[in-house]
Amino acid sequence: MRFAKTGRARYISHLDLIRCFQRAVCRAKLPAAYSEGFHPHMQTSFATTLPLGFFSTAEQMDLELTEELPCDAVMERLNAVLPEGIRILEAWKGMLAFKKLAYANYTVRIPGESSGELYDSFCAFAAQPEILTEKRTKKGGTKEVDLKPMLEVTGAEALPDALELRLCLPAGSTANLNPMLLLETWKKQTEQTWVSPEICRTELLTEEKQKFF
Repeated sequence: MRFAKTGRARYISHLDLIRCFQRAVCRAKLPAAYSEGFHPHMQTSFATTLPLGFFSTAEQMDLELTEELPCDAVMERLNAVLPEGIRILEAWKGMLAFKKLAYANYTVRIPGESSGELYDSFCAFAAQPEILTEKRTKKGGTKEVDLKPMLEVTGAEALPDALELRLCLPAGSTANLNPMLLLETWKKQTEQTWVSPEICRTELLTEEKQKFF
């Protein structure tokens, strides 16, 4: 299933999101499959974690059922009980190969009347031969990384009230770049003073940058 996470729901953590869907499945009285053992768990899985505060229209999950139901019926029953800001957009039969997920498209909107200056600044920043920054490691330390090879700017536009960027960034298990790290690096290097941006994940992609499902 593909679902959206918008509005206040963007502040729901990933763990709480899992619980939210599990409660919704129970309330919708869907015949969910459970794992075996002393502590059975509902058989759900999510493609990737969405950073807290991000919007998305591209989140994906698997829900295993013990009975075959029409996809439209599953969507309707879940959407009737899911909280505001979380909506199923598409449903189809079959398991997703989450290991094939490699990239994600994002739209970034930075409010401000000086969008022209922001546009020039970001274009100069992105055109650098290397973009060095400190990134946290899984062991809790930091290491210097070059963001340039991971950055693909697919669009940039200075609107009357905001700078809008469209980015394609790694989002898989082997390579992953949070757009906020990129933006904070730009802000630090250029001493920008813009307010918190709005970031929306719009699509998940394979290694070949094809639509994920």
